[in-house]
Amino acid sequence: MKSSTTISSPRRLKAAALVGSGVAGMSRLRNVHEVSILAWHGVCQGMGDEQVLDWSLHMPQDIFRRVCAFLASNYNVISLRELVCCLEAGEKPHPNAVVLTFDDGYASNFHLAWPVIREFNLPATIFVTTGFLDGVEKLWFQRLDLALGRTKQDHLKWNLEHGPEVLPLGKRDQRRAALDHLLREFKKLPDADLLGEIDRLEHALGVSEPDTDDLPAPMRPMTWDQARTMVSGGLVEIGGHTHTHPILSRCDPATQRAEIFTCRDRITAELGTPPLTFCYPNGGPADYTSETVSLLKEAGFRAACTMENGRVESSVPLFELPRYGSPESVWEAEATVSGAFETVKEWRQMARNHLFGFFA
Repeated sequence: MKSSTTISSPRRLKAAALVGSGVAGMSRLRNVHEVSILAWHGVCQGMGDEQVLDWSLHMPQDIFRRVCAFLASNYNVISLRELVCCLEAGEKPHPNAVVLTFDDGYASNFHLAWPVIREFNLPATIFVTTGFLDGVEKLWFQRLDLALGRTKQDHLKWNLEHGPEVLPLGKRDQRRAALDHLLREFKKLPDADLLGEIDRLEHALGVSEPDTDDLPAPMRPMTWDQARTMVSGGLVEIGGHTHTHPILSRCDPATQRAEIFTCRDRITAELGTPPLTFCYPNGGPADYTSETVSLLKEAGFRAACTMENGRVESSVPLFELPRYGSPESVWEAEATVSGAFETVKEWRQMARNHLFGFFA
């Protein structure tokens, strides 16, 4: 099948231009004490699996290895713990520092990512959804992916926020389009309604909720034994990512508390020490609230990551650390962690301001 990793996306083309023109090298020298945090999810072998519709969460291991080799040779890869300690103390981190993180807790983090991390001696934090590792909770977006991918039906009639809609499912690209559409819609739902909607959708499509053993290999959770093995190696830390992966701002206060404290308690029980850091599911500015932050502090977390793009400066709030999505090439990695994308944004804003000033 065609994978997004084989396509020259606009971002990848821009990255190549920024590196080739020298903008990335210049940006690396501008603000050497700003830190870039990178976020992956899973790692896969090859370029895809017919059983999975959404491959944006799973990076081929060979690309991951090339990016890690580049970072190990050209940047200071530090742990998230070290970054948090520097920010708390008001100290500057190592120049040109980068932090590696993973979300959800996939088994591929152990089987495919960890060998690469060890090869290059790179620290990383894995934010785990504890119910997923316990084997008692499925990630709701995986259930949606598999329901659309495994159904024998060629269309789906579904009531969306704006009214009923018919989604064609006859071809793989139509199923992928339906998945993207429904993911956006389902993320708007209150958490109390979300799993019920997933149940109804599976019923409408004539499929059942998958058992953990029935999940395609890239979707399977790591085990707690695997987590303990990685932690004992000294490079990997485990952070919190809730217990069932809801969007926390869609939860009532009691559910938010349960998600955060259960996650903390399960990690502590399995690994022997409480987690230091947390990561918001979905990670946008509307996906957590001030009450979420208060609960995290009460639970003993010292920092939390979002999925808002940006570099970490000394003034960034500890519970709103920005991160970049996983780069799909060495060029994109360089353009991202050097701050080249931000440099271009600054130049554009300066040009607009001068233009407006000229005509004012």
